[in-house]
Amino acid sequence: MLASSSRDVNSAFRLGLFSTAMPLVLATALVLAGGQQTDSRIWFSFLKIDFGFSLYAHGLSLWMVWLTTLLCFLAFAYSKEALNFGLKKFSVGMLALEGTIIGAFLSAKNLVQFLFFFEAMILPAAMIIALYGGLKRRRAVITFSLYTLVGSIPLLFGAWYLIMKAGSDDINVLIETLRGLPIATQSSLFIAFAIAFAVKTPVFPFHGWQGISYSEAPYPLSAILSGAMAKVGIFGFAVWTIPLFNNVDYIFCLIPIALFSTLYGAALALKQTNIKRLLAFSSMSHLSLALAGLFCRDEVVSAGVAVMLVGHGLTAGGLFFFGGILQKWTGSTNIKSYGAFASTNPVFSSIFGFLSIAAVAVPTTIGFVGEFLILQGLFNSGFPLLGVIGGICIICSAAYMLRLIKNVLFGPVPVRDYVSLSKYEGAVAVPIIALIFYFGLHPAPILNSFDVEEKKKALTEAEIQEEFEQFMLELFKNMEEQGYEPIAEETEEEEEKADE
Repeated sequence: MLASSSRDVNSAFRLGLFSTAMPLVLATALVLAGGQQTDSRIWFSFLKIDFGFSLYAHGLSLWMVWLTTLLCFLAFAYSKEALNFGLKKFSVGMLALEGTIIGAFLSAKNLVQFLFFFEAMILPAAMIIALYGGLKRRRAVITFSLYTLVGSIPLLFGAWYLIMKAGSDDINVLIETLRGLPIATQSSLFIAFAIAFAVKTPVFPFHGWQGISYSEAPYPLSAILSGAMAKVGIFGFAVWTIPLFNNVDYIFCLIPIALFSTLYGAALALKQTNIKRLLAFSSMSHLSLALAGLFCRDEVVSAGVAVMLVGHGLTAGGLFFFGGILQKWTGSTNIKSYGAFASTNPVFSSIFGFLSIAAVAVPTTIGFVGEFLILQGLFNSGFPLLGVIGGICIICSAAYMLRLIKNVLFGPVPVRDYVSLSKYEGAVAVPIIALIFYFGLHPAPILNSFDVEEKKKALTEAEIQEEFEQFMLELFKNMEEQGYEPIAEETEEEEEKADE
């Protein structure tokens, strides 16, 4: 993209569209193949420690990579109508951001590799906000950068301490090393990891950057921040915090914090009149609920979390795209400035209404499957009250989304000319709606992907018998080589005496 011409907008758009389409094709092939992983290779050495580099795409990692590539492709297609200038610079920033997010999701084995991508994604996101953001973009860039960088400082120190103790950044070595450390040290490291990932998600009280960053960012970037980048925080909890600190009992105590963050995000969304801030705090509420399900540490619930994250990425991305269309048509982000689109533009209203209802997780949509499994996990956690609170959170999400539908589609009839969707804006909605329905009716591809490794490890009865026979043959061969005589068969008289 850097080598393309910035004057030829159509050529830059075609090249950018191709550049975002290729990762989507490769990610889809990866999903169809059931995931892949590479052996760890030495990336570099420092202080006599070999730091590895490996790629891992199974389960949550696999689906987050696919979701990221899909949203980036749709966001770039949508940017043709959303941006008035600088399409080349935007595509460069978008591709850099996509690469760092994918790198983070594929880094599930080597800690330094994960930290590299975890921090690198801040730069392209801040650059896009600075170039294409709203009137308060400078403040948004500073707030976004400070929160994410400062929140990562404890993680960097904690990770460095743990790696120096282990002599490796491989997750299996780190787990064994951590078990031998004092409880106080384990607790300090746990807090360091949890803070960094809580800021990225975000979770209360580390959400101060979200409102202004989402509201000042251009709509395509807001869709990526909410639909993909925020999930790196949950991925960090799932792949690093929970496996490393699995023997720390107070991980379960984080469920109430996550549920409070869910309620708090819903309360903030309920009182917003700015559509971008409403969708931002809606994202905070939904992702905190997913985090509560993750802390249940149940395999079925973890699969449900993956389904919910994919569903949230589709619905949140779609709502940000169509929120941008509303602003383009009306020149405002205030939901009270909209109204009566149901009568003036039925096509737009049908799509926007469907995405809003899908965000509430009604049956036949993907969100319903994920939230149902999470609620089941909360009820089965031993404290049914947690499930009740989770149910209240879902009711709150219905409240603010129905309020949004009322103001956008059925408000007072304003004086405006009839407007229609462009071909790119309409095309963006097609795969989102199709996938919401498909995974809502058939979530098995996501759920089954969490059983792949166990299926590989499982042996059939015939394979077990074959393994046993091979073991016995090798045992007798070794005994003969060492001079052991085989036991002579008993005569009939000896057998009778033994029976007696």
